Amino acid sequence: MKNKKDLKFNFLIQIIVAFLLTSMLSILVVNSMMTGKVAYTSESIKSIYVPPQPEPEPDFSGLRPFYEPAEINMFQFLLSFFIATLLMLLFLRKFKGKFLFEFFFAAAIIFGAQGPFGLFFSQIYAFLVSVALVVFRFAYSRIWTQNIIIIIGISGIAASLGASINPIFALFILILLSVYDIIAVYKTCHMVKLFKGMAEKGAVLALVIPKSFSLWKNKFSVIKAENRNEFIFLGTGDIALPLFFATSAFVDGIKFSIAIILGAIMGLVADHIVFVTQKEKRAIPALPMIAFFSIAGYVVALLIYR
Repeated sequence: MKNKKDLKFNFLIQIIVAFLLTSMLSILVVNSMMTGKVAYTSESIKSIYVPPQPEPEPDFSGLRPFYEPAEINMFQFLLSFFIATLLMLLFLRKFKGKFLFEFFFAAAIIFGAQGPFGLFFSQIYAFLVSVALVVFRFAYSRIWTQNIIIIIGISGIAASLGASINPIFALFILILLSVYDIIAVYKTCHMVKLFKGMAEKGAVLALVIPKSFSLWKNKFSVIKAENRNEFIFLGTGDIALPLFFATSAFVDGIKFSIAIILGAIMGLVADHIVFVTQKEKRAIPALPMIAFFSIAGYVVALLIYR
């Protein structure tokens, strides 16, 4: 039987803390998008992501008024996801330099970071602060600067996408991408190749979790092949997709979002136990377990609150 030391709880605590920070930011951002409330002004701001909510009709049945926030559908989302993946794989084969991949990485973070920064700054200043944050990450390359831009960027991306789709569609997307994750990691292995290829090009699409919080101050260059066992990588998709589901469910009430987030944390714990107790260390598809517990949390919330 594995002892407590084998389970490496120091890694798990960091993963949970980072995920909770990202979750809280996502909820704040989607709340701002839905309500138009921000910190820098008392006036409501019209969101650029979510259509204005229509005035609800009187509802005498006791059920919530129907509100459909979806601007994108499931087919559009999945098609965009697969096209982006294919393009990245193609670019990795055709382009040897780092600039293109660092540019895409920076552009994604800048897009996402405008959501959280938009809580405190007007649109133009949110954009400028987002650009400054990315510049700082490349100029001062540390584990903590990498993790900070991932947390801020992913929280905004998850909120903007989640606020634009129906929660039931988000649920099905989570299921389909979980199946895809298993195939991509264990069968075709292209997801592992994509992650490694992007990392070699300077675009690490993951949270980097070292042995302890104190190591977050270390230079990013310490992550090398010879000491890779001293780090755990949590991919951006494994963070963004459950939060995408949680923010899509925000229209039903924050309690549904919280239930999904708590379920996702249970999935992260299960994934961590599976990963660290492997006889031979290898990448695992993290999303299926996260998706299972996230959906379970949503179902429990439906049973309790509906």
